[in-house]
Amino acid sequence: MGSNEEHNVQIDSGPQFTITVRIGGNFYLLDELKAVVESIEGEERYLGAVPLQRRHAGEKAAAEVLDINHDSLDSVWSGEELDFHQVVLLDKTQELIEGFPFCRHLPEYPVLDFAPHVIHSSTGRVFSVLKLCDDFNNAFVGGTLRDGPNRYQWLKNSTKIPVPFRRARGDSEPDFPLKDMRFGIKDVIDIAGLETGNGSKCYREFYPPRDNTAACIKRLTDAAAIMVGKLRCGQWCDGQDPLERMEEVTPTNPRGDGSQKPSGSSSGSAVACASYDWLDFTIGTDTGGSVRHPAAVNGVYGIRPSLGSMESSGLVCSDRLDTPGVFARSAQIAEQVCKVMLNNEVKAHYKPEKKLRCRLLYATEGWDWEPTDTPKFFSPIRKQPKDLTPAEQIMEKFVKELEDYLNCERQAVCIYDLWKATHPEGTSADLLEATGDVYKNIVYSLLWRNTIVPFTRDYSSRHGKRPFIEEITQRRLRHGQNVSDSEFQASVDALEAFSGWVNRVLLPSPVTDDDEVPILVYPQTWGKPQYRNDLGRLETGKTFWDGFSVYSLAYSSGCPDFTLPLGQAEFKSKITGSFEPLPVAISVMAPRGMDMALLKLVADLERRGILRPVTCGFSLRDQTRMT
Repeated sequence: MGSNEEHNVQIDSGPQFTITVRIGGNFYLLDELKAVVESIEGEERYLGAVPLQRRHAGEKAAAEVLDINHDSLDSVWSGEELDFHQVVLLDKTQELIEGFPFCRHLPEYPVLDFAPHVIHSSTGRVFSVLKLCDDFNNAFVGGTLRDGPNRYQWLKNSTKIPVPFRRARGDSEPDFPLKDMRFGIKDVIDIAGLETGNGSKCYREFYPPRDNTAACIKRLTDAAAIMVGKLRCGQWCDGQDPLERMEEVTPTNPRGDGSQKPSGSSSGSAVACASYDWLDFTIGTDTGGSVRHPAAVNGVYGIRPSLGSMESSGLVCSDRLDTPGVFARSAQIAEQVCKVMLNNEVKAHYKPEKKLRCRLLYATEGWDWEPTDTPKFFSPIRKQPKDLTPAEQIMEKFVKELEDYLNCERQAVCIYDLWKATHPEGTSADLLEATGDVYKNIVYSLLWRNTIVPFTRDYSSRHGKRPFIEEITQRRLRHGQNVSDSEFQASVDALEAFSGWVNRVLLPSPVTDDDEVPILVYPQTWGKPQYRNDLGRLETGKTFWDGFSVYSLAYSSGCPDFTLPLGQAEFKSKITGSFEPLPVAISVMAPRGMDMALLKLVADLERRGILRPVTCGFSLRDQTRMT
C-alpha cells in the first residue's frame, strides 16, 4: 500500500476535510465522519474502504465492488496505490462477504455514499476522502471546497486540487442531469465565500469574499455538478500573451510541444479542460473571442452561446458583448452542460421533433486577398485535393461530411463583399472602416469607467499607491480613458448597425418554422505554431491587432458561435526538434436564439462519428509520441 504520512491542511473555516494523508505517491484529503468501526490489527496505517450497505443495491453492488476494473469505477481513482477494496463497510446486521481482506460493521446511524473511504487502522475512524490532483499546467488560481450548502472556501497551503470520486455516468437523473460532473470556473465569476480576482492579484486581495454565487454557476451546482476550483485568466478579461503577463503565471497549453500560447483571456479554463481528465468541463467568458480562440488552440470544444441566453449576473463583463461560455472535450458533454445553463426562453423556442432545413454558408476571403498560412476565412479558390495542406484536408473533409449530413451544398459567401452590397444606409461600404474602432472604444471605455476607476481610487486611498496593471492593459485602458462621449456613442451606433446587418442579412433571426436555417462555417486555427516566447505585439509596439475580427460576427450580433476541434496537423518544433501535433479547428454559427438546435447538430455529428471527443495531453487523439 505504501507509506502513510499525515499533515494538516489549512482551510478558511469549517471542520471538514482538515487532514491530508500521503499514501504511496498520492495525496488524499480526509473528512472524519461520525462513524467508528472495529480496529484493524497490525501497524498503524490508513486503509482504503468502500461501503456496501443495503441501500447500495445488494448483490449487484457487491459484484461491482469485487471487480476493481468494473466500468462503474471512476477512471481518475482506479489503479490507485491506495486500494479502496481493502475494507468493506457493512450495515450492522449484514453478513460478512467473502473475498475481502477485512469486513467491518458500521454503527446503525451512518448512511455512506457508495464511494471510496479511508479507515484509520488503530482507531477505526472512518473518513470520506478527496484525491488531491496536481495542477501541473498552472491552470488554477486555487482549489475549492464546500463550506455549507451555498458557500465555498479555498483550500490553503496546497497548490493541488481536491477531486471527489465519481461513478461512471449512466442514465442521467432528470432532477440532477450533471450529477457528479466536475468543473472549474474562470476567476471573473463570483462564488459565495470566495474572492473574485479578475486575473489581478491586487484586486483579489483588496475586496472581501463575495456574498452570492453567479446565477449561471448556481444552475450547474443545482444540477449536482461539483466545482473544484477557480481558473486563471488575463487581467480583467484582457487578451494578454505570456510575455505580456507579469503579475501571475500564464497557464501552459498542453498540446504539441507544450510551448505554445494558450490564448486568452479564458486561458486557464481552456488549458484545464485540455489537460486534466478529472475535469468534465470548465466555464469561461467570451467578449471578443475569449472562449472560442483558447478552445481552438488548446484543442477542445468551445461554446459561446447567444448573447443573453445565459445569465451573466455575477460576472465582471461588458453586458453589451460578454457572455459565459463552456469548454468540454466532448460535444455531447457541452450539450448537456449548456442545456442546464441556457435560460428557459431559449429552450422554449426549440422544437426537437422538427427536422431543420439548413443553408450552409462557407465564409471565404475576397478575390483580392493575399494568401497566408492562417487566413481568417477559407480560400475563394476551390483547390484540388492534392493541393490541400494537411489542415485544409481536415477542414474540407468535415465540410463535405456536413454537406452530406445537412443534405445541402455549401454556398460560398465573402463577408466583405456581402457587406459592401447590402450595408445599412449611412455606414461605410468598407467593412473594416465601418467596424474598426467599435470593440476597443466600447470595451476599454466601459472597463475603465465601471471597473478600473473605482478600483484604483479605493486601492490608492487605502494603500497610498496604484495597483499593478499589466503594461499592455494600461495602454488599452488609456485608449478607453480618452474615448469621448460622442466617440463612444458613435461606436455603439456602429455596433448596432453591424449587429442589425448580421441578424437581418447574414444570419437572419428569428427563424420561423418554414425558414431555412443558415449555418455559417469559418476556420478557427490551422495547426500552426505560436510559441509562448514569441514577442508578438511587443515586437511591433502595437496596442491592438489590425484588421477585421472574425469574432465580431458573434459579439456584435449575439449569435451563437461554437469552436469544434476537427483533428491535428504536424509541425517540427523548434523546442523539441521533433514533429508534434497541433489542433485544427473550425467554427460554426447559427442565428441568434438557435442555441439548442446548434448544440443538437454538433452533438449529433459526434454521435455519428463526424466529430469525435478529444483526449487530454499533447495530442487530441493517440498519446503516443511521434518520431
